[in-house]
Amino acid sequence: MGDCQYCGEPAGFMRKHHDECKDRHDGGMDAIMKMCVGAALHSPVLGWLPDKVRETAASARIDMPDSELRSVLVQGWCGALEASMEDHALSSGEKRGLDRYRVQFGLGEADLDAGGHFEMFRMMTLLNAIVEKRVLPRYDREQARAVFGRLPFNLMKSEELVWVMDGVGYMEQVTRREFRGSSMGVGFRVAKGVYVRPSTFRGRSVESSSMEQTDTGMLGITTKHLYFRGSQKSFRVRLEKIVSFDPYADGVGIMRDTARAKPEVFRMGAGASWFTVNVIDALLDADEVALPRRDSPTLEDLVEADLDEEKEDDGGHMFAAGASTTL
Repeated sequence: MGDCQYCGEPAGFMRKHHDECKDRHDGGMDAIMKMCVGAALHSPVLGWLPDKVRETAASARIDMPDSELRSVLVQGWCGALEASMEDHALSSGEKRGLDRYRVQFGLGEADLDAGGHFEMFRMMTLLNAIVEKRVLPRYDREQARAVFGRLPFNLMKSEELVWVMDGVGYMEQVTRREFRGSSMGVGFRVAKGVYVRPSTFRGRSVESSSMEQTDTGMLGITTKHLYFRGSQKSFRVRLEKIVSFDPYADGVGIMRDTARAKPEVFRMGAGASWFTVNVIDALLDADEVALPRRDSPTLEDLVEADLDEEKEDDGGHMFAAGASTTL
């Protein structure tokens, strides 16, 4: 007879928990997540949150040591980021709330990017800069070289690099032709061991088309073009010449404005697919955004822009190992 994994009491034959204990645990964790998400996006003061999380956990019989509490706070920040994605934009107020939360509890990039959430935060910060602030950050080429090596794009002087991603699959419509047919006829014996078979053959050319991945490489997004550089193919597509976008769970499809255009798909992760469609929409709509100068802030500057202000407002306090510590 097993014991309930939640309360420790006998659970019955071949059972791991009581149904009521599981419901209480799941309800408690759901309440804690909603509390953390709401605090990150809407609360100007956050010092109360750890104690409230512990109190809610205790009422649901959830063990909440300091290490688990920190994990819950990380999940809360990630949940708040996902909630802010629902309207396809990160408002300035939401960014300040997310910054305030990670300063208060001492959460760094290493804590928040296990599931790619901090990278998504960088993407949404870029969208916020273009859509709300009408600012295009300067692309940090030195940092890009450290990550990607030499960038293989020969940009025009009138455009600015916005984003680069590697390991992007390129799929295109491939058409194959084959000849199919059949023959008919009856064989006649004209001599011992010799047969003649007069017959006719009819056939036709058959075409079949399918989307196939033909290359993998680096995709660059600029203020005017999409650039792709793979081992087999290298091209750029002007954003204004893309007739339609087809977002998929793992990629972005485009159709060019040409007479013989065929579907093309760039395969990437779900978050990157969401970002690619939205950042291109933002660039096409943002006619008044000026190109950055040499002294313009980079995206990393914008990501960290509100942190010093939040530290000053909070008096330099942060959550560490379940306690409030003065830096």
